[in-house]
Amino acid sequence: MGFSDEVRRFTAKTTEAHDKIARVATLELFSGVIKATPVDTGRARGNWQTTVGTPARGRLEREDKSGSEAIAEVEAKTPEGAGQVTMLTNNLPYIDELEFGSSKQAPQGMVRTNLARVQKMVDAAIRKNKV
Repeated sequence: MGFSDEVRRFTAKTTEAHDKIARVATLELFSGVIKATPVDTGRARGNWQTTVGTPARGRLEREDKSGSEAIAEVEAKTPEGAGQVTMLTNNLPYIDELEFGSSKQAPQGMVRTNLARVQKMVDAAIRKNKV
């Protein structure tokens, strides 16, 4: 086996690890935001929308108290590989109020607290997928 073969194998392993890390981090972050969203009717949790490339427009009528439908959408729409921008959007008019402490269920917000965990998630994914 020559040097070129070793470089190709290393490149393939590195790309595979990068893809896994990007997907794991996205799934963990988005799922965490959805689960941390305060629940009354389930409308706030149900309005998290996952898209690739451009943010979602509009609101959903989905009431999803458990967050399972929104999380299933995250899993279905998050690309397998890195290199694409995956977005989690909630267009409810009161989502900013929830993020900034209007609910006793999530006084520190949903997005901010989960973003703070991103580095830990990425570090764990890197350790798991070390090349």
